[in-house]
Amino acid sequence: MFLVLLKDKLNKEQIQLFHLLLLKLKVIVSNIHSFKTLRTITQFFTAHFVYTNKSFALINSLFSFILITIVKKEQEKTTTIFKISQSNIKFITLGDGIITNKKEIEIGEGEKIEVNKEIRELICIGNENKEKKKIQISSKEENEKYSIRVKPNIITIEGGYACEFEIFITIKCTTKIKEQIMIISKTLNKTQEEIIKSISIKGETQISTRLDPDEIKEEHKIGEGSFGIVYIGEFRGNQVAIKKMKEIDKDEDKMKEFEKEVMMLDKFRSEYIIQFYGAVFIPNKICMITEYAKYGSIQDLINKRTNTEIPNKIRIKFMLDGAKGISYLHSNGIIHRDIKPDNFLVITLDDNIGINCKLTDFGSSRNINMMMTNMTFTKGI
Repeated sequence: MFLVLLKDKLNKEQIQLFHLLLLKLKVIVSNIHSFKTLRTITQFFTAHFVYTNKSFALINSLFSFILITIVKKEQEKTTTIFKISQSNIKFITLGDGIITNKKEIEIGEGEKIEVNKEIRELICIGNENKEKKKIQISSKEENEKYSIRVKPNIITIEGGYACEFEIFITIKCTTKIKEQIMIISKTLNKTQEEIIKSISIKGETQISTRLDPDEIKEEHKIGEGSFGIVYIGEFRGNQVAIKKMKEIDKDEDKMKEFEKEVMMLDKFRSEYIIQFYGAVFIPNKICMITEYAKYGSIQDLINKRTNTEIPNKIRIKFMLDGAKGISYLHSNGIIHRDIKPDNFLVITLDDNIGINCKLTDFGSSRNINMMMTNMTFTKGI
C-alpha cells in the first residue's frame, strides 16, 4: 500500500529497489509485531526524500540502522543480561573468557520427560574478557531424534557481563540422549577470533509408542502391498512385524491416515486385536511395529493349505476370535469397514491356545461417536 504513495516520485527501477528495501524491513518488523513502526518510517521517507539512484544507498544504511536498533530494543525486553560481579551465581570456566553456570544440562532435572513435549531449561553464559563477544548456542549437528531452539539466538555480551539463555528441547521418540551442544563466541575486535566450547545435554523420556528407530532390527521382507512393505524383525527382544510405508512423508493425506491408524491402535486394549508396539514418525523411517503372526492371515491359509489341513475346530475358533475382535470394536463405537480374511492374522494353529487369530489393519476404521480424543478403549475387555 505504501508503494502507491510513491508511484509519482519513482521510476520503475527505483520502485523495485524500494520494494526490496520495504520487504527487508517488513520481515524484521513483522517478527516483532510492530507494523506501526513500519508505517511511520515509510511515511517519513515518502514525505521528506527526493528519490534518486544515489539516495538508495543512504536509505539502505538508514534501514539497517533502524533494524538493528529495533531488534536490540526488543531483545532487551526479553533477555536477561547482568553484571557477573553483582551476581551470586557460581560460574565454571570453560576457557578463553567464556564461563557458564553448568557444564551439563540434565533435561527435566533427572525425571523422565514426556515424548514430543517441549521442555525449557535455563543456562547462564558469561564473558570474562574485556572485549565484547557475540555468543551463540547451537547443537553440533541436526539430530532426527530431538530438536533444540535457543532464546536469544545470538547476543552481544560486554566484558564482565553474562546472559541467561533459554534452551527449549523436544525429544521426538522414546529414547535416551547424551549429546554435546556448542557455545560459539566471536570477539568483536580486529582479530574477530571465533572460539567454540561445548557442554553436554542429557535426558531420558517416558515410555511411549513413538519409537526410536535404532531399537528396531529389520530382518527380511515377508510381504508387500500398495500401502508399503512388511518385514519381520525384532524390537526389545520381541519378534515383530515392521510395516514400512511407501513415500508416506511426501503424501499429506497418507500421513494423516497413518497417524489416525496409529492413534486408534494406541488406544485399543483387547487380546483379540493385534498387539501394537508403536510407530516411528521420523522422516524416511516411518513405520508401524506390531505383533508378528507367523502363519500370516486366514487368506494365506486359504491359498496355501488344503481343506483337510485345517481342522474344523480351528476354523470355528477363527470365527469366534474374529467375532470377539469385531464385537470389541463395536462396543467402543468403532466400525472396521474392511472385514475380510486378509485382515485376520493367525497367531497359532494349536487348538489348546486361548486365541488363534486377531483382527488387524485399521486404516479404514472410523469412530462413529467421534469421542476418541481423550479416551482409552476398555469396554468389552
